[in-house]
Amino acid sequence: MTTAGAIDAPAKTALLATVNGEQLTLDDLDVELFLMKSQQSKDSVVLPEAGAVLQRLIQNTLLFQEGQRLGLDKDGMILNQVTENVRHRSVLALVDSVALSVPVDAEDRKQLQFDAIEIFIQDLRTKYDVVVDTTLIQSLDYASADPEMQAYLRNSNDVVCFSPTGAMRVSSLTKNLMFQEFHGMVGKTNADQIRDEYFRDWLAEALLTYESKQRGIPNKPEMIMLARYHTRDLMLQETIGILSKVRAEPDESEIRSFYEANIKHLTPPGRVKVKSVILKDEESAKTFRNRLVQGAEMGWLAGRTAEVLEDIAAIPTTWLAPPMIGLEPGEARVGLILDTMEVPGGWVVAIITEMEETTPVPLEECREEVMRRFLAQRTGNAITDSVKLLEDSSEIVIVPGAEDLVAEHLVEWKRKNDV
Repeated sequence: MTTAGAIDAPAKTALLATVNGEQLTLDDLDVELFLMKSQQSKDSVVLPEAGAVLQRLIQNTLLFQEGQRLGLDKDGMILNQVTENVRHRSVLALVDSVALSVPVDAEDRKQLQFDAIEIFIQDLRTKYDVVVDTTLIQSLDYASADPEMQAYLRNSNDVVCFSPTGAMRVSSLTKNLMFQEFHGMVGKTNADQIRDEYFRDWLAEALLTYESKQRGIPNKPEMIMLARYHTRDLMLQETIGILSKVRAEPDESEIRSFYEANIKHLTPPGRVKVKSVILKDEESAKTFRNRLVQGAEMGWLAGRTAEVLEDIAAIPTTWLAPPMIGLEPGEARVGLILDTMEVPGGWVVAIITEMEETTPVPLEECREEVMRRFLAQRTGNAITDSVKLLEDSSEIVIVPGAEDLVAEHLVEWKRKNDV
């Protein structure tokens, strides 16, 4: 990877780097940021520093290019998922436009929005001369156990409905309905209701899909961008999956070696005993703790501190698991003075006085966990090695000042996205 002075970065292009001749701009960075945000909890989006974000953009571009080399951009499963996502989002955009036609200050607005959508769908049925054979639909007895009826439902080409998207036949209705009712409908007392509701929803979806296409919604810039985001995400996942595959099964010596190297992770944390006091407020507790840190002995200090509440239980003196007193694995040790803790009735200050001796879990008792950790590490190493090979065999040129440009963009992006 190199940093070049030879590449100019015109402000209008906001060029960050080139990867095997492909230019990476702030638009590409926005795609990466969108994917990073979508992979995290909505309430706790954490982004790395600008340099790490730029590196991730470059590495994911290498993986994306590798995916293209592998033909994943033409993979039917990926294309179908992207197409369906764009179709679905286009329908939602159309429905939202109808719902938003109801004035914001309208009384019972939500119900009026549902009514407006229903009227809109009925208008589409009229607009496209939809013909529904209701008699045929009502004759479709999905609850019947009769072999002849079931064979008819599965195989008949009789047309249930003509819509602008084509003819819906009995066999197609049955096939699609069974994706929803995969346990079957034989014997169900509400089979007719399920059938009618499914058909109504299917017809509405078909009409909305057709109308959204007629209005060009799937070809709008935001839908094109959605397709780009989704395609990139799916290709990256599939490429990583391919590169991470390690076919050889580990032998016993590898498993045992990994077990011994990770023995700390396979040793249960020892329980602890604590000595504690409870004080009336946070300030007194912090002062008491600070004096312990400075070397005071707890019993001596407690007898000379008026704020210590007597005859009120603090932390039990029995064996305790470290997480019960707010400690992470490996943090507990004899003599550790815990942070002050608020409890009903006051604030606790505690010090660990004893730790239980523990031994590692024998390999035969944790083999499954060892295998899981081993395979996870091997997969991670395989991906890291693959990315390193791609970097070493690629021409990567970073524009001077690109990291600063990314840092500035991250500030603005976080502001716009409330991160």
